[in-house]
Amino acid sequence: LEFRRVLFRSLRELEVGSSAQVATVSGSDLTTERLLEMGITPGVCVRIVGTAPLGCPVELEVRGYRLSIRRSDAARIVVNHPRDAARRPQPR
Repeated sequence: LEFRRVLFRSLRELEVGSSAQVATVSGSDLTTERLLEMGITPGVCVRIVGTAPLGCPVELEVRGYRLSIRRSDAARIVVNHPRDAARRPQPR
């Protein structure tokens, strides 16, 4: 039996060029609903493509398209540790 510890962090904490798998989107308001409707759902892999000069907005690649969101919205997205994202299949 193998025990593996999974590390979680906010999408806001990731560096440009890194990828991670979404664990959950926190909150229960319209912003959370909007993020889910844009395809940022648990299990999907996201990649940080870039940021604006002052760090906001953050450009993501998710489900084959690019999306820009505020850093405050990125903080709501809880992701698995980037090393774990490469091992899991991408949901469609």
